[in-house]
Parts: sequence; C-alpha cells; structure tokens
Amino acid sequence: MSDKQMTTEENGSLNKMARARSIYRQTPAVDIFETSDELVLLADLPGVEEQGLQIEVSRGVLTLEAEKVSEGAVKTTYYRQFKLSERIAADAGEAALKDGVLTLRLPKSAEAKPKKIAVKTLH
Repeated sequence: MSDKQMTTEENGSLNKMARARSIYRQTPAVDIFETSDELVLLADLPGVEEQGLQIEVSRGVLTLEAEKVSEGAVKTTYYRQFKLSERIAADAGEAALKDGVLTLRLPKSAEAKPKKIAVKTLH
C-alpha cells in the first residue's frame, strides 16, 4: 500500500469517527405492582417520545426498548426485560407514555383472578 493510499484510508477512518455518536445505554427505573385484576408497570423514560419506544412480549419475556431524541452527539437508549407469568394476558395490555413515564397495564387471565367463596353457616 502506498503512502497516499494509507493517508486517504486514515482520513476516511477519522471522518467516520468524527461523525460517530456516543451511545449511552441505561436501565430505566421501574416500579411494578399488582392489583386483583392486573399487573401495572411504571417505567421512567425521560426524553423518550412514542415513536422511539418499543414494547414486545415474546416467549413470556417483556422487553422495553427506547431511544431518547437528542440534538447533540449523544444518543441515549433504555433497555429492560422482565419474565412474565403465564397468568398474564399480555396481548390485551395497554400502554401510555406521558411526561417521560410509561404506564403499562397487563391484565391477568380469567384463571388468575381471585375467586370468592361463599360461606354458609351450619346450624
């Protein structure tokens, strides 16, 4: 390889590096609580907009992926996974993103909901 080719190749590599963006991958803070009817997940995703959010359930694993929109050379992504019980009806879930907080509601299947048993008094 000639000196000219080496210089051209080095300059091309430097230009690519200058255009590269720094990527910060974060694990979002998440609160999870359960009611008698559903599982509720609250995830802190500051700066994330709806088009930058992906929620997927595959093989009983809930995956949250998000990308923060920023104008600088820094790109922030969020990633977190959770194993779901088979008693959760994930296909009927609802998600809402407001002020950087994702609220995900996953209903329990009918079999998983608590059943009340009537008590009879015997005399």
